[in-house]
Amino acid sequence: MEEFETVDKRGIVERRVYIDSGRFVIYGYEREGKMTNKVRLLLDGKEKKSFFIISTGKGRSLAVEAEFENGVTVLKDGTPTKTSSLLQP
Repeated sequence: MEEFETVDKRGIVERRVYIDSGRFVIYGYEREGKMTNKVRLLLDGKEKKSFFIISTGKGRSLAVEAEFENGVTVLKDGTPTKTSSLLQP
């Protein structure tokens, strides 16, 4: 087996194939002073992608594709910050 190959739970050999790389931002949502189980992941590579990642419990999460919104304001260390500035190299 090659170093880029892996075996899934059914014993089928799969190859890991590069798709993209780049920068990312992850931010969560707070309600009434507590973090919710939902976070948003922004991927800035050849393709710009965005996902909501929602914990379903039992150590699993669901990734739901969402519109890529660059320039949303988030709190970083208590300071309002645009996601576009966080994606800068």
